[in-house]
Amino acid sequence: MIFALMFGDDAASFVITMLITLLAVVPALVLHELAHGLVALWNGDPTAKFSGRLTLNPLKHLDPVGFIMMMLVGFGYAKPVPVNPYNFKKFRRGLITVSAAGIIMNVIVAFLSSFFSVLFAFASARVGSGAGYWILFYLSQYFWILMTVNLTLAFFNILPFYPLDGFKLIESLTHQGNKFVRFMRNNGQYILWGLMGLSFIVSMAENYAVLPYWFSYIDILGTYINYCSSHVGLGFTLLWGLMFPV
Repeated sequence: MIFALMFGDDAASFVITMLITLLAVVPALVLHELAHGLVALWNGDPTAKFSGRLTLNPLKHLDPVGFIMMMLVGFGYAKPVPVNPYNFKKFRRGLITVSAAGIIMNVIVAFLSSFFSVLFAFASARVGSGAGYWILFYLSQYFWILMTVNLTLAFFNILPFYPLDGFKLIESLTHQGNKFVRFMRNNGQYILWGLMGLSFIVSMAENYAVLPYWFSYIDILGTYINYCSSHVGLGFTLLWGLMFPV
């Protein structure tokens, strides 16, 4: 919805942008969870495989609340892939690689998406007008949104709040009984829900009222994710822009 409001100048473009946003959110969430399951299997744990989660079928991965949040406020989550770390061939290596897999997958997809976004923008500029221009324009927009959604998921999941991947990474790298890990395991989900709720409130308030510029900074989570994803995304597009100047 955020992308549709940004790029939808009329009813038709709003609907189109909503559709391509939907087509970006689904693969981003599915590939994130699939990466966890595949790396767990590589480490010796077949739990995800036996649970039917090593699939590209979005119905196996999408969480209704997390998906709606992804569409409304720009970040959310899917159903976590079941993992049994006691099946890992090397326990600590398994914990680290499985925790990082989803984040790394999102960054890789974002990097590749930025290439196609710049490529199609470059091609549309040479077409100039007509049906070909609009097809290339929306393809470029789709891959730009796909890049942004994947970066958003990566920076969201790297946060150190339970049960996100960032927390699992810290837990796997610290000694048992670490005070920070213990605190986050007990309270991290409540902090996370509080930040997500604040983000939703600020987003809705800005849609229905004219507010001062500083009001958006109350959304700590959204400000962090937007800053990181926009700057990394800009770096990706500038890199490919050296090859395809738009």
